[in-house]
Amino acid sequence: MKYRSQILMMSVPALYLGGQLATGTGVYVACLFSLAILFGLCAIEAAGGLLTSFGALNAVLIGKFLMIGLILKTAIWDPADKNLFAPESTAAVMAVGFLGLMLGTLLQSHLPRPKGVLIPPVWDARMYLALTLAFLVLGYGGYLLELRSDLSGGGLQTGGILGIARAMSNMKFFAIVPALYFAWSSGSHRFMTHPLVLFVFVLGMVGGIFSTSKLGAMETPIFYMLVAASRYGLRDKRLLTFAALGVLYYTGVVYPYSQYVRNHGGREGGLSERVEAIVDTFERLLTNRDFRGDVMAATEDPNGSYLGNETLRPFGRLAMVGEADKLVAATIAQQSWTGWETIIWGFKLALPSFIYPDKPVFGAGNYLAHIAGEVGKTDFTTQVSYGVMANLFNAFSYPGALLGTLVFFCAFYYILSLCFSNASWSRHPLGGTVWFLFVVMTFQHWLVEESVAGLVADLLNVAIVTVGIYTAARMLCPFLPEFSTVQGTE
Repeated sequence: MKYRSQILMMSVPALYLGGQLATGTGVYVACLFSLAILFGLCAIEAAGGLLTSFGALNAVLIGKFLMIGLILKTAIWDPADKNLFAPESTAAVMAVGFLGLMLGTLLQSHLPRPKGVLIPPVWDARMYLALTLAFLVLGYGGYLLELRSDLSGGGLQTGGILGIARAMSNMKFFAIVPALYFAWSSGSHRFMTHPLVLFVFVLGMVGGIFSTSKLGAMETPIFYMLVAASRYGLRDKRLLTFAALGVLYYTGVVYPYSQYVRNHGGREGGLSERVEAIVDTFERLLTNRDFRGDVMAATEDPNGSYLGNETLRPFGRLAMVGEADKLVAATIAQQSWTGWETIIWGFKLALPSFIYPDKPVFGAGNYLAHIAGEVGKTDFTTQVSYGVMANLFNAFSYPGALLGTLVFFCAFYYILSLCFSNASWSRHPLGGTVWFLFVVMTFQHWLVEESVAGLVADLLNVAIVTVGIYTAARMLCPFLPEFSTVQGTE
C-alpha cells in the first residue's frame, strides 16, 4: 500500500505537468505548480492519509487552490498561467507555501500531547441524539440572535454574546450528522429516511436558502451524503445519483440564486422584506425560465475570471490560485509588504471585547483587498479571499510564504488535535467519524479562503463553542431514553 501511495504521489504531479505543457503553459510555471501539487500530496501523507481530518484538510487545500482549477483549465484547453497577473511569482508562492504546509503538518505530529482530548469520541446512540438536539437548539438559537442584531442595525458588532451567537450559528447545519448517526447506531430500520433525519434535513435546506449563502445552502445535502457514504461507500448508486443532482442544484439554482438575492433584498430591510425577496427570487428561479436566464446574466462573478469561461463561473472558488495571484501581483507591483500587521490582527480579533473594546470586527480580508484594488476606497466591510499563503507572502515575501505557512499550520493542527485528536473516517457508527466530519466541514471553507487573522479567531471560537455544545449534550443525556446501540458496521 505504501509503495502504491508513493507511485501515486509521483505520477499525479507528472500528469499535471504534462497537461500544463500540452496546453501551452510556461515551463517555469508548470514545473512550480506541479511541484506544489507534489508537496500538497506529501502533506496529506504526512497527516496520516486522506482519511484523517488533517489529511483531508490538506487535500482540500491543494484541491481548491490548484488541482481542480488546473483540471478545469486543461479541460477547456487553456494554459494554466493564462489570466494570472504574476504567474511566475504566484507559482513560486504556491510551491514554497505547500512545502511549508507539508513540513508544518509533519512537525506537529511529533510534538508532545496530553493523553486525553477536550472533546472525546462518541460511543452511544443516546449521545448522538443529545448532540443533534444541542446543535439544533444552540445553532439555530445563535442564528436567531445574529439575525435579530442584524435587523436592529447591530450587524457589525463583535464579541460578547453576539460573537458567541455567530460562532454557534455557523454550526447549525451540522445537526444532520449526529441525527444520521443516531438513526444508524440505534439500529433503526430507517436510516436516510428516519423521521428525525428528515426533519433536520428539511430544516437545513430551508435554513440554507434563507441564509442567502452558497455554502449554507449546500452544507446540509453535503453532510447528508458524506454520512451515507461512510455507511454504504462512495460507489453506491443512490449516492452517485444524489451527488449528480446536488451538482445540478448548485449550478442551476443555488449559485445564481445566492449571487442575485443578496443584492436584491435578501440581506436588506426588515424581516418581512427579506423573506418576501428570498421567496420571490427562489420561486421565480425554479419556475420562470426567462427570469432564470436574466439572473444568470446578471450574476457576473469576478471570482471566476481566472478560469475565463462562462460555463465555469460557479466553480471559481475551486481555483483559488487566481485569487492568491491578485494579492501577490499587487504586493510586488506596489512593494506593499505589511509585515506583522495582518498577523497580529488575528490575536486582536481573538481577544474578548471587555479586554480590548476597540478590537477589529472582521479578519484582514478587506485590508488586503484594498492593497489588491478589489474594493472601493470607502468600503471597509467587504471581505475578499486570498488564502493564508498569499497573506503571508504579502507580509514577509517568500520567507513568509514558506516559514510562515510552516509555523501557522503546525500550530493550527496542533491546537485542533488537543480538542479533537486527528479524528479519522470510519465505516462504523461509533467513534471519531462525527468529529472527523465536523473538523473537515467546519474548516474546509475557512482554511482555504480566510486570512491568517480570521483563522486565528475562527479556531478559538470553534474550540470554545464546540466544548460548550458537547458539554450541553452530556448534561442532556441523562434525561433522554435509553437506546440499544448497534456495534456492527451495517
